[in-house]
Amino acid sequence: MHSEHPKIKQFFPLVTASLSRGVKALSNGEKSYEASAIEKYAQDVFSRISEIDNSFKNLSITVEYLKQKTYENSKYNFSEHHSFHIENFLLRLTSVVDRSYLLAGSTMLMENHKIEKIGGNRKVNQKLSDFSPASAEILKKMESEIDHLRTHRNKVAHQAGFSSKNLCVLQTIENAESECISVREITDIMTYDQIKDVVIEESINQYESVLPVMDSLVKELIESLSFVYDGLLEMHITSKSR
Repeated sequence: MHSEHPKIKQFFPLVTASLSRGVKALSNGEKSYEASAIEKYAQDVFSRISEIDNSFKNLSITVEYLKQKTYENSKYNFSEHHSFHIENFLLRLTSVVDRSYLLAGSTMLMENHKIEKIGGNRKVNQKLSDFSPASAEILKKMESEIDHLRTHRNKVAHQAGFSSKNLCVLQTIENAESECISVREITDIMTYDQIKDVVIEESINQYESVLPVMDSLVKELIESLSFVYDGLLEMHITSKSR
């Protein structure tokens, strides 16, 4: 979990102090509560990291489903389940990149309404290129790492759905009559379960390997931005000691 990174974890006392006051205000029937500028900043950064962690968690869950050979108690075929989880993976993978841009934007105190809308990544990159060239380069690497999957992702995003040759073979078998001669010509060469094994192996080989790479790049991004976090916390501690 990236929320456990030392450079992020140092914000935790500020986040918990602010949230505690928020809960207390809520219990007293108050609609708002006071939070210092550094507390608001800590909450924003911590929230961005939590969003990234959630993306990775959901991607890991999706990979677990992609490894399944059967989906018991479901009226849908294996190929329908498998396609659904691949589509889910492709859409969620790009969210890691988008949320990393949001982390960089919030780190630089960019306004949410400017970075959360279409074109926000470009605005973040423009400012980040001067603010922290190393961080901008890491985001560029993230884009590059998933570039080979972008075609599939774009098809899914535009309602085309995911398909592959082997999945199409499975769908043909699943949708055909059990005694269909043309289907028997396929299953005489390779059984339905053997084709499922090939489909699962192809999916895992193509998608699972990108997760540790992206995870490592997020860590690099946090570390490249840590000079901001360290500097602000040092200023906060200094101001409190006066």
